[in-house]
Amino acid sequence: MLRPLTLSILFAAGGSVLFGDLATEAPAVDVQQRRGMRAGRGAATARTQFLDMAARSYFPGRSGHLVMIPREGHIMTRDDPEVAYMHGSPWPYDAEIPLFFLGSAVQVRRHTASGTQQDIAVTLAAALGTRMPSTATGRVLPVMRANAPRPRAVVLIVLDGMRPDYFDRYAAELPTLVRLRGHSAWFSAARVNYIPTNTGVGHSTIATGANPGVHGITGNNLFNSVTHKRSDLLEGWQPRDLAALTIADVWQLDTRGRAVILAQGGSVPAATALAGHGACQLNGVPTVMAGYDQNTGRWNTNRECYTLPDSLDGMDAKTLWPADGRWMGHQIDSPGAVRRTALFPRFEANAIVESIARSSLGADEVPDMVLLNFKGADFVGHKHGPQSEELRLTFREMDKELSRILAAIESKVGKDYLLAITGDHGMPGEPASPDHRHLAAAVVDLLHDRFDPSARRLVTYYEPENAQIFVDLDRLAELHLGLADLARVLEAQPFVFAAFTQDEVRGRARALQIR
Repeated sequence: MLRPLTLSILFAAGGSVLFGDLATEAPAVDVQQRRGMRAGRGAATARTQFLDMAARSYFPGRSGHLVMIPREGHIMTRDDPEVAYMHGSPWPYDAEIPLFFLGSAVQVRRHTASGTQQDIAVTLAAALGTRMPSTATGRVLPVMRANAPRPRAVVLIVLDGMRPDYFDRYAAELPTLVRLRGHSAWFSAARVNYIPTNTGVGHSTIATGANPGVHGITGNNLFNSVTHKRSDLLEGWQPRDLAALTIADVWQLDTRGRAVILAQGGSVPAATALAGHGACQLNGVPTVMAGYDQNTGRWNTNRECYTLPDSLDGMDAKTLWPADGRWMGHQIDSPGAVRRTALFPRFEANAIVESIARSSLGADEVPDMVLLNFKGADFVGHKHGPQSEELRLTFREMDKELSRILAAIESKVGKDYLLAITGDHGMPGEPASPDHRHLAAAVVDLLHDRFDPSARRLVTYYEPENAQIFVDLDRLAELHLGLADLARVLEAQPFVFAAFTQDEVRGRARALQIR
């Protein structure tokens, strides 16, 4: 039976009429059908958006052959209790980030317009009176007052694994951060606009202002088809994998090495990306970089490119854990395990405060730079999750130590500094059911069982936080298959939202002229 259908007038953003008043005959559509149609349109929109995000990260020779996106609420991880919660997806819990700027020359207001990681280096460079190179795709955010003088220092703090909703959920534990955000230029709709959403890619994008498809850090690691081994990008604090200049690189070149540049990170990719190339670039000089070494529990660096303050030599994470080696019932008496506790933020703060104290920060008219990766929320979130008591206690310590870090900076330059605070990615919450947590090895087995049950050589590497599957293309050809065959099987799984082939991603990057 047909019934009259009236469509009211809807306007697009530019004011054009999409639909006018229209009385016509149309088939009756029940509520469930309408919901299904809306869901279908929403899924199509999300798929296009996610393909665009993958396209921003496409880098020939480094990107995986398949990009796989789990359904919302499903976690892709590996069989390791240290990473029960794994980010990397484009869903809001992984892609939404905090982003705000503070300083005497900053206009305090909440911005509802979007902000991206690519905007940060470009905005900081503008405040210093310089420009990022053409590799940067970000825009100068409207945070500074007109004709504002240069700050004496620029400070960038990346809260690793920091979801913006933590500011409300843990407000009682984060009084310093909540207060800072309340006196800032705050971008409440900031989010990551590429995939994968992980530490190496995030810090490299923040530092360079460039898309991952330009700066070249397309994951924390990848498969090297020449050596047939996993390759950790920026391994050994070596910046050669970083194919674009960072804000630290630009500023040390602009000041001919006169600026004090201090960088520190709780993981190798975070520390290296923030420090930039140091002396390992043409006309570069060594900058200060301290990276936490999870094997020794000490601060380390790449002395070819950077320097490490002598005062950090005596710091050892072994001094953090109690005599019984336990924290909140967890065994944490190793340099790797102690990072996943509320004890680690003080170790991070001790190092950067010491570096600041022993430096000539603020000693002359040349603005200086402090670049810090604060890792606690990521380490603890990976193991215990966003709603854990362990994370609540970690935030309490992080907030207290942040106050101490800012006090150390102010002892050198007073209040005349520009502070940018952001995140590199978020973290998924507790899955709705145990079957919403999936292991990477099971995905590899799925493809091998279906396509290569005897040799099991088809898939060479899959690390879930990178959202990319690497394939032996010679084996693929031997089996008379294409990547689209693998993608179709993946998309047929109830936990997979989309699987894009390398050709789809590459074609989208070309169509959008992404650089």
